[in-house]
Amino acid sequence: MTNASMNQINIQFYKTKVAEFILGSFDGSLCLLDFRYRRMRAAVDKRLQKGVGAEFVERDNDILQMARTQIDEYLRGSRKEFNLPLLMVGSDFQRSVWNGLMEVPYGSTSSYLELAQQINQVEAVRAVASANGANAIAIIIPCHRIIASNGELLGYGGGLPLKKRLLKLEQGDEPKYTTYDLFG
Repeated sequence: MTNASMNQINIQFYKTKVAEFILGSFDGSLCLLDFRYRRMRAAVDKRLQKGVGAEFVERDNDILQMARTQIDEYLRGSRKEFNLPLLMVGSDFQRSVWNGLMEVPYGSTSSYLELAQQINQVEAVRAVASANGANAIAIIIPCHRIIASNGELLGYGGGLPLKKRLLKLEQGDEPKYTTYDLFG
């Protein structure tokens, strides 16, 4: 890989029926799958760019194409697990939280406290919640599966209506989206 391409995070914008995403790849791995218009957009992008020492360049590639295909399959209900190389850019603690999130099974939910217990950080529930909110690879690192201990839905970068919709999709209570629906 050339030095020029190593200093670039290739990004693409991708609009589906449920949300508009920004996807990014760096050095052969997906490092960004997030909501294009989320409130923390600038902070997430800055952390990512600083973390890998690269700038965004709008350019497509195989990883981004695979990510779009797998997102479509997920939204149609035909994909429960993703198989993309991931690059999680964050602190060791954040990466431990994100790895913990990936252990929450499709169709299930967990609480911030349960997630903190899972990663042996029971005294750091607020920090776990903060790391959950800093996740830059939505859906694949399923932060939407984390709810309050009392069962209520709490904040989500894509908004609470989308969080509810994704949980219903995974539990079989939401209509699946066909390819032609995604752009309707």
